[in-house]
Amino acid sequence: METGRKIMNLRKDRGVAQSSLASMTSVTPSALSRIEAGIHQPRGAVALRIARELGVTADYILDNDAPYPPPRIALLENIRSSNRQETRSRSVKVSSREKRLIEALRSLSDVEQQLLEATLSATTREVRLALYALGRSDQLEQHDGDEKKLFKKILNKL
Repeated sequence: METGRKIMNLRKDRGVAQSSLASMTSVTPSALSRIEAGIHQPRGAVALRIARELGVTADYILDNDAPYPPPRIALLENIRSSNRQETRSRSVKVSSREKRLIEALRSLSDVEQQLLEATLSATTREVRLALYALGRSDQLEQHDGDEKKLFKKILNKL
């Protein structure tokens, strides 16, 4: 996917207005518009600032062969590698739901955080299998007979 389109999709997925991203990255709104339209390519520090604000690496932003959306494990690695002491002179709009999620995450023990991280990096099929194994198939949407047979077969091998 081309760089500008990737930036625009990431920005929209995160619910960030173009003018807000421009302000957060010290880029003029018209320059960001041209980047998203594919007229210009972000370079150096601009690509790095945009990537940071969107929660990905500059390599991901600039790599036209990188998949969209970015793999969840790549996002987790980016979060892990970010400098926790880094302070920013900007504010981020966070919904009340996001605030509750952050508070809940912070209240988890280290083991619980590791389990959550493992769940986030698992494939959809792995999560569905785990829910089935735990007797929580009621949590699964569109749980058909074929999938149920497959899960039984997998669990019987264990």
